[in-house]
Amino acid sequence: MKNFVLLFTLFYGFTLLQIQAQETTIIETEGNLESPNPCNCVPISEINQQHNPADIYIGMRKCIEQKDYAKAARLFAIAGVFGRFDTFRVQDKTAHQALAVLQQNTISTISEEDRKIMVEQLKKVLEKNSRELYAVCQEIQKVGTPTYHPKYMIQHGMQAFLNPEGDGLVPNFNSKESWKLALNSYLNCE
Repeated sequence: MKNFVLLFTLFYGFTLLQIQAQETTIIETEGNLESPNPCNCVPISEINQQHNPADIYIGMRKCIEQKDYAKAARLFAIAGVFGRFDTFRVQDKTAHQALAVLQQNTISTISEEDRKIMVEQLKKVLEKNSRELYAVCQEIQKVGTPTYHPKYMIQHGMQAFLNPEGDGLVPNFNSKESWKLALNSYLNCE
């Protein structure tokens, strides 16, 4: 009897999962997490103000595939700063998770071994008050404030469905102050 109950439960549970999977509908807006200008595995100095985080994470993944973890860590840093800056200028708070989704999408495609090495490299490069972090901060500041329209993030939020006619940006946005805040809050750059 126990075996029958166990088999019934397993079968019923599996069938329920299949039914739930069939009923799931994913709706995305055009431009959601879009990478209009994908990067290669490049140093920060080759990133420009028109590269959005989706572009940069593609380059990061290429660096990991090439086992160039130092470049990958630096690209992770600038993509994160650009993404943090975008959270300050994109009005729809539901869109702000776009950066975390891009990070998750990038990390989920690499092996466990590469992930462990990457984490160690990130700890090294992003260690607070380290020379490495200081150098990364200087390089990112040379690139400067992003000038792209953050469509990848705007189209990720609920307002892309509810108010598709709006531009999605915070009115009277203070770019200069937000850039400083993004550098400081994401990387502890001073």
